[in-house]
Amino acid sequence: MHHHSVTSSRIASVGYDSLNRILEIRFHDNSIYQYRDVPERIFSVFLTVVSKGRFYDGVVKGKFPEKKLA
Repeated sequence: MHHHSVTSSRIASVGYDSLNRILEIRFHDNSIYQYRDVPERIFSVFLTVVSKGRFYDGVVKGKFPEKKLA
């Protein structure tokens, strides 16, 4: 999965698999989480918002099935 580096104090990069609708987030502490059934528009907006952490907390975390990879 291709990741896009982002400017954030918590999040290092964000990737998206449009075929399987999986959002993947890598944090600066090197933890990686995947979120299933995420609409592609959520990923698109994620890349454009100023506060990635606030968007993650309000729109992604706890809203989609989560799996910790690392």
